[in-house]
This record gives sequence, structure tokens and C-alpha cells, in this order.
Amino acid sequence: MSPFLRSLVASAPRRAPTLHLSHAHALRTFATTTIARADSPKVPVALISKIRSARPGTPLSLARSALVAANNDVQGALAWIAQQAQESGAKKAEKLAGRAAEQGLVAVAVLADGSGGVGVRASLVEMRCETDFVARTDEFRELAEGIARSLAFFAEPSSSSAHQHELVKLDTKADALLETPVVPSPTKVAELAKTGDTAPHETVKTSLASIVSRLGENIRLHRASSVALEPTMPSDSSSAASPVYLASSYLHGSKTPAAAAAADGVKSGLLGGLLISRLPASAAPSMDAAEVKGLLRAFARQVVAIPTASIRSEAEGASAAPTESGEPSTALYEQSLITMAPSPKFEFEAGSKVGEVLKQWSEARGVEGSGLEVVELARWELGEAAEGDEVQAQAQA
Repeated sequence: MSPFLRSLVASAPRRAPTLHLSHAHALRTFATTTIARADSPKVPVALISKIRSARPGTPLSLARSALVAANNDVQGALAWIAQQAQESGAKKAEKLAGRAAEQGLVAVAVLADGSGGVGVRASLVEMRCETDFVARTDEFRELAEGIARSLAFFAEPSSSSAHQHELVKLDTKADALLETPVVPSPTKVAELAKTGDTAPHETVKTSLASIVSRLGENIRLHRASSVALEPTMPSDSSSAASPVYLASSYLHGSKTPAAAAAADGVKSGLLGGLLISRLPASAAPSMDAAEVKGLLRAFARQVVAIPTASIRSEAEGASAAPTESGEPSTALYEQSLITMAPSPKFEFEAGSKVGEVLKQWSEARGVEGSGLEVVELARWELGEAAEGDEVQAQAQA
């Protein structure tokens, strides 16, 4: 070696011990990490996908933790997530309860419209949140529709024959309502059937707690009503048979995909209407079901198009009559029909009142007695004061 190279080697810093120690430390750290990972249970990605399919929006970390806690049992993991969400959501809901919630959706469900002798199962709900951003999410919409579907499905017929067709106002804070199971949509059931999974056992209470936990807003069921009518039983004497009740609905500004709304008659938006009509039993067998449904749907659209509070003017007295400014009546039968035009199949004078059109149609179709008549209606708009809200606000003040 030349003197020049020997001088370079002699002057070079001696870092070998430091390098050896650092390398050994890195090896020890890597070995420790490897051992820790080997000890933790393995969670198949397919099971995580099943959890997130059953509960959309579930974070990957939460799905994995749930499967670890349930020893990779999907149903046990879903129950674990539901329990965690309920506890977390209950705490958040308590903290957020004072926040204003003026956004949201109105959902209308008609699971059985009375045609074909199946009876009536229908409901209306309004669910509120803080922001329009949350109100426009599929998760919020699907829950509002799910609750409406459930309340229609589990609705109890009235024991009073005089009031059987009336919408029943439900207590949104009652245990009976909060513990009602949430019925999944037909689309959701079909998706789960493909994978062999079952729908999670969610109630209205646990579902609300879960969505509050995930979205972090004051989300609540603001009001709810339902109606249930048993199927009309055949009778040897048409005069003694019970009348046929029919439900019709319309929703303005629907946020529900058309295919989903057609699947089970549940939809949501900003303004919804629900009507219950009555047809004499003697006329029911000879009626064209499609024509009757079209007529009643036009009346439901009328209720939504014009602020409607009653069926006949005598129900509200002078307040139901047309105002001096030309505003239409708030009584359905006193309004000019604007949602249906005359046709060769059924001719009537354009601009006729709803009550007159109903009478003319009943006479033209040979419906005796009182004819086809509307016996109950409801018009719900997002953000409007529900019955009892003003009294409650005054009591809190």
C-alpha cells in the first residue's frame, strides 16, 4: 500500500462499532414487531367486507376490531358494533340534543294500498338532522325510509270501527316505537341473500344511536304516524260487506331512486301526502283498479300541490273558504282540480272542484250511496311545526 493510501485509512473515522450496534438494534426491533404480529389473530378480508356490506360506512379498523372481539364470527361482530355504536351514540345524542335540527326528510311508506283485498299498511315519518349535507346522504335517507317501512309493517289496526281509517299519531319517545325492529328494504335483503348473510337485528333506537355516532350530528325522529286496516272479508251479501279502504300517496322532491321506490312503495323527500279513501263494497268488484289508483294518485298530488288541511270546508269552518286574495281553499273538496285533466274515458269540466269530480266519477261508474270518497288525509312538509310543537316550546320557555 502506498504511503498516500495508508494516510487516508489512518485518518478515516472509526464508526464500525456504532454501525454494528445500530444494525443489531434494528434487528431486535424488527424481530419484536414480527413476533407481535404473529401473536395477533388473523382477520380474513372477506369477513371485513361482509361487515361493511351489512353495515355501510363501518370503518375498516372498527370492522377488524369487532371480528377480533367476536373470534371472526360475523353475527357476533355485528352485535358488538351495534352495542358500541349504541353506547357511543347515546352519549353523543345527549351532548348534541340542544343543537338545532331543521334539515332532514319526510318519508312516506305504503306497503299495502288496499287493492286486491290486502288491507292497508301505511305510515308517514319526519326525521331531522342539522345540515343539508347529512340529509342528502344515502345513509340518512335509507334510515328514514327504513323507519317508515317498519312503522307501516308493524302498525296495529284501530280497535274502534268509527276511527279505524284515521292516521294514528305515534309517540317518538315511547319504548314501543323505539324498540321496533327496522325492516330492511327488498333491495338490501336481495343483496344479503346473494352472500348468504342475514340482516342485522337493528331497532329504531339502535339505528338512531348508530347514525349519530357515525355522523356526529343531532339526528332525531321528529314525528311519526301510521294507519293499518285489515283486509276486507268477502260476504254473501254485498250490502253487509265492509267497504274497501284504499291508500294513495305522493311525494314532492323525492330523493329515492325510482327502482327502490317501486320495489316496496317507500320514498322520501321534502313534502309528502297520504290519503285514505273508501269505496262501497258493492262497487269494488266491478271497478278498474288501474283507473281508481290513477284517480286517487291525482288527489294525493293535489294535496301536496296546494296546502291542504282538511277534506271538507265544514271541518275548518270559515278558514277553509277561499280568501279574498284568491288563495285556494285548504279543504280538498273545495279546491279546483289541477292535477288531472278531462279525458275521453272520463269527461268533466276543466276547473271543477275535487268534490264535484268525485261525485261525477261515482255516478258515471255506477257507484251507489256516498260513492268513492276521501276519508283521511295528511300533508307533511319538512320543517313545519307539528301538532303540539308550539305548546311544547311554550312549556320549555
